[in-house]
Amino acid sequence: MTRETTATRGLDAPGLGFRLGVLDCAAAAGAVFLPMFLRYGGAPPSEHLMTSQAWFPVLLACRLAAAQAFGLYDLRRRLQAADHVFGGMAAACFGVLPGYLVIALVQLYYLPLAQFSRAVVLGDLLLMALWFGASRAAALGLLRRGGYRLRIATAGTGADRAALADELKRHAPALAAPAGAWEPGRDGVFAEWLARETPDVVLLETGGLEDRHITEVITACDAAGVEVWVCPGLRLALFGAADVFSLGGIPLVRLNGAGARPWQRAVKRWMDLAGAAAGLVLLSPLLALAALAVRLESGGPVLFVQERLGLGCAPFRLVKFRSMRTDAEAASGPVLAEADDPRVTPVGRWLRRTRVDELPQLWNVLRGEMSLVGPRPERPEFAGEFLKEEPLYRHRFVVKPGLTGLAQIHGRYDTDYRQKLRYDLIYIGGMSLGADLRLLAATLRSVLTARGAR
Repeated sequence: MTRETTATRGLDAPGLGFRLGVLDCAAAAGAVFLPMFLRYGGAPPSEHLMTSQAWFPVLLACRLAAAQAFGLYDLRRRLQAADHVFGGMAAACFGVLPGYLVIALVQLYYLPLAQFSRAVVLGDLLLMALWFGASRAAALGLLRRGGYRLRIATAGTGADRAALADELKRHAPALAAPAGAWEPGRDGVFAEWLARETPDVVLLETGGLEDRHITEVITACDAAGVEVWVCPGLRLALFGAADVFSLGGIPLVRLNGAGARPWQRAVKRWMDLAGAAAGLVLLSPLLALAALAVRLESGGPVLFVQERLGLGCAPFRLVKFRSMRTDAEAASGPVLAEADDPRVTPVGRWLRRTRVDELPQLWNVLRGEMSLVGPRPERPEFAGEFLKEEPLYRHRFVVKPGLTGLAQIHGRYDTDYRQKLRYDLIYIGGMSLGADLRLLAATLRSVLTARGAR
């Protein structure tokens, strides 16, 4: 992290990660023993107390490993409190429960005298989740008030780099600050520019950059110890997390043209069926309230049905809650949504922000027209225009469209279609069941924090 008034560099203000680790150790001790004393009125049974004392190193190691795995010591790439709140919940689950599972297995087969209470385990879990989220939110707040910023420079050519810099300026978290821009032919040798500007991170826009300039940026940053984050062009986005293999010693990359292997498609379909059925049942009260709100606000139909393109460009009828006026396209015909679109009703704005307007598409998932996770389905009118401008747009139709996806988590409702296509190509290139589960969890976070579309 860089302090705006000094030459201090790096988000890890001296020893911050170490101090967070020490505090995590203290918090773990409190989370293990405090619920026990509360549960037993200040006098826990000796077998419970001795079990926790003996196994505390294991319980602590599990928590620290989970915190590291879920990025709770990585403030450089997680600059918002919500990232750590939800990461803290996951770290608490995967850090607390496995430790007690080990104790339970040992108790069952080797040490029957080892004892612990399920109420204590639950209290431990809740305290660790609260600690992880609150401590990281407090750390980010202290850094922000202290004037620290992650200084991010952009490197690229012309309009692509300018658009990236503008996007960063308008939508970056408060702890991120623009730190200059480099273009080949305009700003001289990159290594000299880097020595003058001293950014913490260089955000590299590869679209339009020649290979020699990409090499120049990477080698200079390697020499200076500056991290490089790549904003991939469409061609590079195809490689996402693509499958690498060799044939006769020749390194090759499979671009995942079929979207997923047959067994993955079968498991994904079963996951879609289970998730959609459970969602329709469990969320039925919310669906009823949303339908009532739409009807009471403006009358007219509650649901909005529209033709979209699915797998292989096959048309289907998508259903969602109506969030715009009934005459939204009466005069203009089909038009893309805009930021703060005046056609959106007040209730519709809330439905979009929380993504509740998309929930009726669980019916499309049940019918097999959509998946829970995938690129969002597009209208034929717009898809035809996009295909003329960018032939790679067809690649997004090798998989079923989704209720949510990478572009919905990281983009916005009015994000340019090329930016959304980047996300879609990265998702298709690295498509996996694990990725789907992470995206569903991220969608839940987006809904709960109201960071959805406008």
